Amino acid sequence: MASARSSTAPLKYVVGIDIAKDTFVACFGRIDTSQHLAFGKETTFANTPAGFAALLVWAAKQQVVAAPQWFVVEATGVYYEELAYFLADNTFALSVLLPNKVKHFAQSTEQKSKTDQLDARLLCRLGLERALPAWQPPTPALRQLRALSRERQSLTQQAARLKTQRHAYQHSYQPDTRTLDRLAVRIQLLDQQLKAVDQDLAALLETEPELARKLAHLTSVPGIGRTTAIVVVAETSGFGLMENERQLASYAGLDVVQRQSGLSAGATRISRRGNVRLRTALYLPAVSSLRFNPQQIAFYARLRARQSSGKPGVIAVMRKLLLLCYCLWKNDCAYDPHYHPARCLEKEVAPTS
Repeated sequence: MASARSSTAPLKYVVGIDIAKDTFVACFGRIDTSQHLAFGKETTFANTPAGFAALLVWAAKQQVVAAPQWFVVEATGVYYEELAYFLADNTFALSVLLPNKVKHFAQSTEQKSKTDQLDARLLCRLGLERALPAWQPPTPALRQLRALSRERQSLTQQAARLKTQRHAYQHSYQPDTRTLDRLAVRIQLLDQQLKAVDQDLAALLETEPELARKLAHLTSVPGIGRTTAIVVVAETSGFGLMENERQLASYAGLDVVQRQSGLSAGATRISRRGNVRLRTALYLPAVSSLRFNPQQIAFYARLRARQSSGKPGVIAVMRKLLLLCYCLWKNDCAYDPHYHPARCLEKEVAPTS
């Protein structure tokens, strides 16, 4: 791996960007016709429109001759979004990568330390060595769907906590009626806000018939209601960043991992390193499908025959439902219980927890 600048013509330039709330670190690199890599000094910019403009000026100055240029950023949190939309609006080639894809690439390198500068260089190197898919910004409808979905989840969680608090206080010794009244008012307010969010979601789907139609494909699966379908689509941005089922399972933290060394082998488990909103939304549908979906019931029964606990089977059903949603969305078709494409079937290997 060469670190000095090569004299041969560059094949492409890549700017790797490690982004945080207030700033981001950029690393400029190039790969030439001899497959040699060269990296420049990492530079820090403000995570603001002025910083975005400064990034473009800086990147242009690094180029020796004309060659394709890509920007590579990791999709962590929401801090990358403003920069990503800025680059997309200005028609720059951009790849937004899921954290698990970056992590797997990092494990294949000899990099042991972790700093913002090293992460930016790692993203730059990944972009130079791999052909990455171009980022397609989520539509305004998908962005609004995600905002409303997350607001609804937050309100639901707050309401559940308050109801539990009120129930416990009601059964305490000599509860104060004024406190109970205030708790009731807060619960009533949350219920009103939940209804308002549901109305906004219904209005959004009325104005977006294609989105409503594809969501209906997901709700055709027994056990998956509209709320779950909305969360799945919103949290994956319409599966826009997923290239295959394995990436999707990893993104949700439902990928199976195993620990083995020599003669010692631990039980397989799910990683839980993913989108917790997605996992939370899939649990109750998985339990429900074990009552109403004959295919899932049979799948679960085969797993229980090999497992003493029922929890691994439920987790496997959660994963199966998620991958099924992915297939239905990508193929733009409704659920057919009598037809199971091979890619939509989950291997009958369940984690232990």
